[in-house]
Amino acid sequence: MAANTNLLTDKETINWFKASIALNVTKQGLTHFLDTELQNVHCVVGRICGNCPIENLLPGHKSQKPQPCPTCDKVKQNIISQHRYGRPSWRNTRAEKWALDYWEIGKCYLPPDGYSSVSSVQESDFNGVISIMLNCLHFQTCLSSSCLSPPPPDKQCLLEKVKAKVKYAVLCQFIYEK
Repeated sequence: MAANTNLLTDKETINWFKASIALNVTKQGLTHFLDTELQNVHCVVGRICGNCPIENLLPGHKSQKPQPCPTCDKVKQNIISQHRYGRPSWRNTRAEKWALDYWEIGKCYLPPDGYSSVSSVQESDFNGVISIMLNCLHFQTCLSSSCLSPPPPDKQCLLEKVKAKVKYAVLCQFIYEK
């Protein structure tokens, strides 16, 4: 039990607690912005008929032959064209909800696994919020280039060390997904 009490006085552990709190605060701060901009993305990609499940829109999905629906296929192509890498996360989304729920379109820009049951931006985690902002090209129009290319970090600053670890973790996640 004594080893556990040292955990709360360990400087690196305290720094990780601070980083965790910072991630939660950052995620909460970005939630309204992301929610609003996803509504704009919803308008940009268009509306579907509301009757086509994702299985009907994807070739080779569950051994079904795609059934052409020009309206839904156009929305699918628009989602693909808005994705930085052209590979949306189809497993996260339900196409029949695209007509009314902008979050279902937003889920196409999340990492491929672990988000299918997340029903809103508010329920998502920091990784989800940042993934949408990085993967959806729409967000390039919302952020200044200085946000996308910050100045070199101050190596002595504790916050910079935490940010570097978070960036490394996010980068590892993206590499793992590839």
